[in-house]
Amino acid sequence: MTKIHEEFFKNFTSEHTRRSYAIDLKKFFQFIHEQFPNSKKIERHQIVDYRNFLAEAGAPDGGPSAPKTIARKLAAISSYFDFLVELGEYDSNPATSIKRPRREVKKPTQALNKEQVEELFAAIESKENDSRFLHRALLITFFTTGLRKSEILNLKFKNYRVINDYHVIEFQGKGGKVGQKLLHPKAIESLGQYFFWMKEKGREHQPEDWLFQPTKNPANPKNLNKPLNPKTINEILDHYGKKIGLNFKISPHSARATFISELLDAGVDIYNVAREVNHSSVKTTQQYDKRRKQFTDSPISKLPY
Repeated sequence: MTKIHEEFFKNFTSEHTRRSYAIDLKKFFQFIHEQFPNSKKIERHQIVDYRNFLAEAGAPDGGPSAPKTIARKLAAISSYFDFLVELGEYDSNPATSIKRPRREVKKPTQALNKEQVEELFAAIESKENDSRFLHRALLITFFTTGLRKSEILNLKFKNYRVINDYHVIEFQGKGGKVGQKLLHPKAIESLGQYFFWMKEKGREHQPEDWLFQPTKNPANPKNLNKPLNPKTINEILDHYGKKIGLNFKISPHSARATFISELLDAGVDIYNVAREVNHSSVKTTQQYDKRRKQFTDSPISKLPY
């Protein structure tokens, strides 16, 4: 990695963002190297060709990338060239005027209903080994806060606070913005049990410790004070999803989608829900509104004839 690349990635406070941008830029430069081997400076038409490639065959399976994925990759490229313009390496950003696809959801997000969520929690309770304390606290935090995977992964014990009898989690959201999330009683209970279990194991949390830590680390058994592996979280959710017989794969985003759709279903104003989950536009929140699919709510039934 060049010095310029290193300086660019230091601009981002989130490790998740740095990793995502690094992957996106690596794929872009591989394309440029293969398609334009003699190119000394990247031009607009080359980025357009890359966008078209993504739209036709950019997915891991060789199919088209989702519009949201293409938009994200173009955002990473544009951000990088903005940085190069600041350094004087480029006179202008070649990605600025490139049309991006509409950021639509390619397929409906797999949200769970209330009964399925309760089954999921019950399945954790039936687990016999000690990992149930971590799993329960982790999954209940996901389903009752609507936080993103990266936001939960980066939590430290000092981020759990009690303010005037309110239990809250302080988290770092997109763009480095700090937010606070009021905790549901179920989350408070499960976190308390998890903290007590950690203390009994001789691993009592200190302020700078990671909130959710692995129960084992085969590579270095003595180093357990580390954040959970992102893949581990997906595997935990998938495991319990299969255990209760779900016929679709669930992920941390399923928990976020469930949180949003259940609040909307409970009658919470969509603008309040959008603020609660830090959506920049209410249109994003509307994508999770399962009530729109209920024919009984159709205004057609109100016609007087």
